[in-house]
Amino acid sequence: MKLVVTENYEESSRILADMVEQVIAEKKDAVLGLPTGSSPVGMYHYLVQDYQEGKVDFSEVHTINLDEYTGLEREHVQSFGYFMDQHLFSKVNVPAENIMLIDGTGSAAEQIDRYDRFLDDNTIDILVVGIGNNGHIGFNEPDTVFHAQTHLTELEPETIKANARFFEKESDVPRSAITMGMSAILKARKVVLIATGEAKAGAIERLFMDDTIDPMFPCSILKGCKDAVVVVDRDLYGRTKL
Repeated sequence: MKLVVTENYEESSRILADMVEQVIAEKKDAVLGLPTGSSPVGMYHYLVQDYQEGKVDFSEVHTINLDEYTGLEREHVQSFGYFMDQHLFSKVNVPAENIMLIDGTGSAAEQIDRYDRFLDDNTIDILVVGIGNNGHIGFNEPDTVFHAQTHLTELEPETIKANARFFEKESDVPRSAITMGMSAILKARKVVLIATGEAKAGAIERLFMDDTIDPMFPCSILKGCKDAVVVVDRDLYGRTKL
């Protein structure tokens, strides 16, 4: 697991976009694992900018998102499908049929089966993830065991509180989500974690403290990945004891 410290969030975003574009340059039909939330917004900005300048082509790319809230339709402004449409899909030439999203209003069992069948047949070439204050990745929350496959999960109070800033009030935050499991994360050819902001400093510090892999600290699974990179800005790094 490699740690990259950048000067600022903008540089972190540029580095992530470059990593994604390098994978596409080497494999036109690459499978991209994509996150939502505030941390990857800058990366999407650069990917769109580079597409508009003719530097990257998404016409053969396949995408799969990490997760989705249950109960939210794609058109809901806080659904992850809506987020992806706003920040990437509506602005680049990735074919609609190549986009794999969870339907938050569909049958959870059917969505889980559809995701797992895709992940059984495809290996993610580059998976970008964020990190929760409690160490969750995707919506893999702290637990006594790692869940290998796509699954329905109840969100921890800390996660609900952290995500309340995206909703009108905390009570509007869905209490459950469907998330990619750890098997797909471990199988990904490259995993890149981006973190920014002082709230994430504790999780990043703990991630590099030792070599233990603990389901109560889900991001520790990155220590078992074949190629994992953690990208943080200097402000966050300076708030750790690393």
